Order: sequence, then structure tokens, then C-alpha cells
Amino acid sequence: MKSPYILSIDTSCDDTSAAVTCGTVVLSNVVASQIQLHKQYGGVFPTVAKQAHKENIEPVVKAAMRKAHLQFADLAAVAVTQGPGLAPALEVGVEAAKNLAQKYNKPLIPVNHIEGHILAVLARPMDSRVKPEDDNVCHPRESGDPLESTGFRIKSGMTTEQYQKTQTELEKQKFPVLAIIVSGGHTEFIKVSSFGQYERLGFTVDDAAGEALDKFGRMVDLGYPAGALIEQFAKLGNKNAFQFPLPMTTSGNANMSFSGLKTSARNLTEKMQAGDVLVKQQVYDLCASFQYAVFHAITYKLNKVLTEQQFFAVWLGGGVASNVALRSAIRKTLQPFKLRLQVPHSKRLCSDNAAMIGIAAGFKLEHGKTFLNPESVERKPRWEIDQTDGS
Repeated sequence: MKSPYILSIDTSCDDTSAAVTCGTVVLSNVVASQIQLHKQYGGVFPTVAKQAHKENIEPVVKAAMRKAHLQFADLAAVAVTQGPGLAPALEVGVEAAKNLAQKYNKPLIPVNHIEGHILAVLARPMDSRVKPEDDNVCHPRESGDPLESTGFRIKSGMTTEQYQKTQTELEKQKFPVLAIIVSGGHTEFIKVSSFGQYERLGFTVDDAAGEALDKFGRMVDLGYPAGALIEQFAKLGNKNAFQFPLPMTTSGNANMSFSGLKTSARNLTEKMQAGDVLVKQQVYDLCASFQYAVFHAITYKLNKVLTEQQFFAVWLGGGVASNVALRSAIRKTLQPFKLRLQVPHSKRLCSDNAAMIGIAAGFKLEHGKTFLNPESVERKPRWEIDQTDGS
């Protein structure tokens, strides 16, 4: 039996990514960043993102295959993020995946981007010696070479025994699991009843947590993206220096809102800046206080979810999931429920990447899902995780 290698593509937002996976094992995971392109706009500019994806997609796919030491004939399938995401960006990845699937006569597996974030916690490196910082990453706009990347050189392929061992370990997983997704575009609590069965228990009704952090960053001139810098400055500040409201405490559900926090922060910063330029310590204290408020809103509703339902595990995914303060706050919330927080083995697997898409596709392939003709697969920018399958 040949191991089911999958080439996956993700162009959901501003990173062009391609990866090769085998079950939950990541053979390669190449990401071309667009951060430098979007800084001047203070956020992702869709048409710019689309053009950059068009330029990066072919070399990124080639790099992923080269680093996996495989040929297209070795693949069992091609997978792609169908949604949710920016429509112009999704279009590039979907078209590229369709072309590859047709050219090499492979099944095309459409994957929900949020499902990828959910299952990213299950990803494992091909070699146990691989460290988090060893992920394959390329920055073509910075290095000048789209194929240039850092990373441990893995051996080619997996044996049938290695693949079966990873699948056997997954069979021990007990359900339901609570997945918490915190990113620039999504903040959701998702009940995972089994692989492929999801139910949204709560979600943000306006801004996502990562979006709120980025918008706050612009208020205090931190540039874009601001999340990582806010995390760094928050360590130097006092989280109790400024008080922000705790939203939706009387809603009776697990939904969240961050627009009120953003408005409160804008009013405060404008008032402070009207008198004089903010000094460093004020910025540090603002970062600490606002970050704490955002994460408190999440853990407040998390406690409600855990009180109402029983879970065997809690998984955390999404770009903001790499934040150490968020992880700490969630772990503290889980203690009374005797639950352990599981996070991706590498922080790079928290942000958008194709490896997580490949892992989700691997489960679909494993469970004998029927795939449609590649031509019938189209982008689904607003595809929610608990809606009908996108294929």
C-alpha cells in the first residue's frame, strides 16, 4: 500500500502556501509572506494579495514538492482551501489546485480553512529532531528568491508502517473536543464530535480578536500587523493600568464581541494623545491592558462553554493562538475542569499554512469521501465550518 501523500494549497488571505503531508505528518510546508506588501495599507489589500498569489503560487508549489522529495506521480490527491477567506485570494489557490488535479489526474479535495486550524494541533514533523523554528518558510519579497527557505532536510517519503502507526495513535482520541480558533478573521468555539463533524457553539458577532488587536495597534502607531508587537510590549506594561469593558456578559450565549473594546480603546487613546505624545510606558500599559481585555472576553465565554458541556480535550488554533499570554489565560481557565490545552507543535502552524489543509484532507481521504470533478469546485468566501461540505 502506498502512503497517501497529499499536496495542499492555501491562499485564503495574504500568505501563499503549499505543503506535502502524509496523514498527520508534515513533509514540507512552504509559506511565501506578503506582509511587506500590505504594511503600507495597514491591512490586507485584496487585489494586491491576488496578484502576489499569482506570482508566488507556482514557485511555492515547486518548493513544497522539492522539499518533500516527491514527484507528482507519488501523490494520492491535491487539496485546497475553498473557504472561508478573501474571494480574490481564494480564487488563485482554487484555480491552481484544479489545474494540477486535472493535469496529473488526481482527486481534488476542497477543505474548510477553519477545519485546517482545528486539526493543526495534530500535525507532527517528519523527523523528531525538527524544532518549531525549522519550519519551511520563504519570503520572496524579502529574499528575492521564492524557492529560498530555511528548514531541516527531511528524508523522502514514509513507510507503510510509519503511516499506519500515526493513524493508530489518532484512533485513541476521545470526543467531543472543544476547538478554540482565534485569528485575524475568526474567533470561534467549535464542538468537534468526531473528525469532520463540527458545531459552532459561539463566535464573534463583529470583529475577530486578531482584527481588534491590529486595529488597536494602528491607534498607537505600531504598524501592521500589530499582534506580535502588542504581545511584546504587553510584557513590559501593567494590564491593570487601564480598564476596558467586558462585552456580552448578559447575552446568555457563548458569542463574543470586540467592537466595543475597540471603540473604548479609541476614545481613551484619542483623549490621551490630545494632551501630548504617548510615552513608552503608556504604550506598554495600553498594550497590556487591551490585550488582557481581549483575552478576558474569550476566557469568560470559554468558562461558560465548559460549564455547560463536557469535553475530553481542548484544542487551540489560529494566528493569535501563538500568543503566550492567551495560552496562559486559557490554561488557567481549564484548570478547574481538569482539561489540558493542546496547541500546534510549532507556532508557524498557528498562522495560515497549507500543512493544516493537507491534514484535514488526509482525514477525508482516509474515510473514503467521494470527491467531485475538479471543475465543480469553486471558492466559498463565507463558508462556515458547520455548513454543508464545500465540495
